[in-house]
Amino acid sequence: MRKRKYRHPPIVEVVCEFQFAPSSAWDATVPGRIYERLKGDFPLHRPVRRVGIEVEMRPETFAFSPQIEEGVRFIRKDERAFVQVHPHRISVHHLAPYPHWEGFKPLIHKGFQAYTDMVPDASLQRAGLRYINRISIPKEVHSSTYFTLYPHAENELQHFSAFAVFLLLPFEQERDMLHLRLICENANDDGKQVVLLDLDYFSVHLEDMHAMEWVERAHTHILETFENTITDRLRQQFGEEV
Repeated sequence: MRKRKYRHPPIVEVVCEFQFAPSSAWDATVPGRIYERLKGDFPLHRPVRRVGIEVEMRPETFAFSPQIEEGVRFIRKDERAFVQVHPHRISVHHLAPYPHWEGFKPLIHKGFQAYTDMVPDASLQRAGLRYINRISIPKEVHSSTYFTLYPHAENELQHFSAFAVFLLLPFEQERDMLHLRLICENANDDGKQVVLLDLDYFSVHLEDMHAMEWVERAHTHILETFENTITDRLRQQFGEEV
């Protein structure tokens, strides 16, 4: 499949995240030392906090406890790209406008290299590459005009105003997986429907795998899946470059 480029890609955010084994070295000085490596590209920094819930199963009941994880975000001057560091985790983000893969991949490499240089015993446990697309289509046009993937319904069931489709697609002999989410929201005031196409490619089988080779492979499979999900009508809307 040939690689296509668009003048108006629908991407709202791209994230590449690496998680490392909790047995690797970590202390409070690591984020600061990573920042020293990255501040030329990401001079701004702000604290961030991740809040989650841990569920513990007990006899005849469940126990819920909040989990708070402190981190730091290193931000480019235009605030369109940033690196986020948490204990045993680093992620590289780019918001719209997306600079094409050739502009984003070097940022991933810089972030990953900075982390592994500061934590030499870091053992990669999970890697993920995620593309979140926001696509606006007319309400009165059937979704099959724009997407090859959509729900099929008959009789009165076909008169739905919103839908969500989820697929889990295996790649590389099931060593990698891609979680595809296609979510169509209710039409807004201007008669347009917003469709979120979320492509989340990940792997937890990374033995003997070079991180940047995996990233390149992940991007190829995401690109192929994206193109297999949309029609030429959307390609025209995105402004395909010849």
